[in-house]
Amino acid sequence: MTEKIHIEELPITEKFMRQKRLIQDRGELALIEDGMEFQHLGYFSLKKGKGYYRGGHYHQRKVEHFYMVSGRILVQLVDLDTGKKSEVVIREGQRVTIYPNCAHRFEAEEEAQVIEYYNSMYDPEDDIHYSEF
Repeated sequence: MTEKIHIEELPITEKFMRQKRLIQDRGELALIEDGMEFQHLGYFSLKKGKGYYRGGHYHQRKVEHFYMVSGRILVQLVDLDTGKKSEVVIREGQRVTIYPNCAHRFEAEEEAQVIEYYNSMYDPEDDIHYSEF
């Protein structure tokens, strides 16, 4: 896998932590970020199906963060500095960071809900199409 993606499991705990999941009979509370400033917050869902995907691009400047609310997604990656291709499956409760010059495309293995955030405003010039997965 490329060094341009970081995946971490948010711990499930009752203890106070800046990033965690609290799962109780009444429901779940996810502290995705506590302290990081961001200017963009988005949500997307993704259904499983032929030709259904999100992404298919890379960024030269932006560092993107994602939190998997539910489901499972296959992420196809290409490190544009090394040409190395890889795939990884992300699932509910994981937080993902994708760094610049890493082409990425998300395909649902099961219907998914995802929160996306980063510390800049959306810049269409830094959303560069890529299709060589």
